[in-house]
Amino acid sequence: MLKAYKYRLYPNVSQSILLNKTFGCVRYFWNKQVEVFNSYDKETNPTVVFKTSTKIRNENEWMKEVSAAAIQQKEIDFKEFKKQRFSSKRKKKVGNPSFKNRNSRQSFRLPNQKFTILEGKIRLEKIGRVKFIKDRSLPPECKIMSVTVSKDTTGKYFASVLVETGIKTLEIAGKSIGIDVGIKEFATLSDGIVIKNPNYFRDSQTKLKRAQRRLSKKKKGSSRYKKCKIKVAFIHKKIANQRDYFLQTTSTFIVKNYDLISIEDLNVAGMVKNRKLAKSISDASFSRFFAMLDYKCRWYGKELIKIPRFEPSSKKCSSCGIVKKELKLSDRVYHCESCGLKMDRDLNASININAIGVEIAKKRA
Repeated sequence: MLKAYKYRLYPNVSQSILLNKTFGCVRYFWNKQVEVFNSYDKETNPTVVFKTSTKIRNENEWMKEVSAAAIQQKEIDFKEFKKQRFSSKRKKKVGNPSFKNRNSRQSFRLPNQKFTILEGKIRLEKIGRVKFIKDRSLPPECKIMSVTVSKDTTGKYFASVLVETGIKTLEIAGKSIGIDVGIKEFATLSDGIVIKNPNYFRDSQTKLKRAQRRLSKKKKGSSRYKKCKIKVAFIHKKIANQRDYFLQTTSTFIVKNYDLISIEDLNVAGMVKNRKLAKSISDASFSRFFAMLDYKCRWYGKELIKIPRFEPSSKKCSSCGIVKKELKLSDRVYHCESCGLKMDRDLNASININAIGVEIAKKRA
């Protein structure tokens, strides 16, 4: 399996200049490819010709200051995009490519032949030995595949090392779990554990609003505008880091303690269209949470079951199985008129999700 290990880089002034030049060259190549792609027209321009990275590099002398491998990797990325864009097998269609902006997150990738990990430093082709903090070691006997060097909107540099390593299975816990996610409570587990929703964005909303108001009053392009823009970026980054840490620890806890994990196949993209709940749903980041559960189950040999989207998990009684047709979103306690069951709505739903997941797992076996 493939795993990525991310480290913080601390380049000096000359290395920062070279890194920014590499980001710029990669961005320039991508934008040229996008320009050609978007110029296609069935009537006026039926045949479009994409220039190779070598040809574009030879046409622009300033691109020869940076590693050719970084631009070649971006060329590979664009070819893969075109393959996915016109694939008939893809369930979710890919839209047209967009131009890359110098003010957004920047990145480039190098293959394993073009970088070396040393003690406390990483040697990148045409950039040199860049200092980094190695807070965790790579797994022993792993195969290093590539490194992705990036710069976020706050100006910090990172290196994400992709390695190929064996699957490390965890001890069998002998338990299954159903998870019902929500806005009030982030997740309710079928064994009664309730995980509170931290609401990081809402907690920082006042601070963010104040910083954005200051930014709006500054003249675009001025030094004060740039300083205020970085402050806004820092607040966004802090929210993202808090949310990511919460999701990582929560998903790891669940994968370590349960063997069979059942979740709902939610249409999150459709849910955020509800203007009253969109902010809360986006803040909870259910899609990212489910993605973490997915890859961690594959990492550690656990099983993840996605139950069908239209299963009446909330309306179904977990005791007698009767489906309650009338159930409002405001009804937080599930009351079954048939058997008299009274239970928290989310707990009832999670028990049903677990039961359906166990049945699906038995059929697969």
